Amino acid sequence: MQNDNKLMNNDKSMGGYIRLVRFLSALLALLQLAYFLLSWIFPESVQVGPVTMRFSPRGMDANTVASLAPSLRWAGIGCALPALLLLGYALLRLDGMLRACAGGRMFALRTVGHMKAFAAALLGTLVLTVLEPALRAFLWRHGLGAGVQGVQVGVSSEELMLVLICALFFVVASMMHEARRIAEDNEGFV
Repeated sequence: MQNDNKLMNNDKSMGGYIRLVRFLSALLALLQLAYFLLSWIFPESVQVGPVTMRFSPRGMDANTVASLAPSLRWAGIGCALPALLLLGYALLRLDGMLRACAGGRMFALRTVGHMKAFAAALLGTLVLTVLEPALRAFLWRHGLGAGVQGVQVGVSSEELMLVLICALFFVVASMMHEARRIAEDNEGFV
């Protein structure tokens, strides 16, 4: 803890950016929760003025979800929920990292741990999201006896970019850890 105070950054110019990213991550969490609920629990179209919105889970359309038997819908929710919960965990770890940076503990081991956990949880969320339609179809077909015809599993270019960004976060976290180690080594020379 004593070394954390020595490595504190007194530059407050990041404060506005940190508050913005914290706000955006909280907004993302709320939007993801709303999308999850609207696509699984309330799959019917929503009319907002002249705009009609339809929300549906990955690999399905809103009409298909609305016509599902309750047992199939609850099984689908159960298959999709781990990805949502892991995303929530990732955003909590991001918030922990941002709070530590705002407090000047940019290179603290806990901050580096938050960054690595965020990147790993975000990558895990991506994997669960990609595999969820196949798991759902398997459960419906073999566990509940539903006649599911095909399974749509795909990866978009945005998801591939997210893998690259997660890898970049691991590199940056490793650089932060190394910077801290070098700073601690250099304390002995001064």
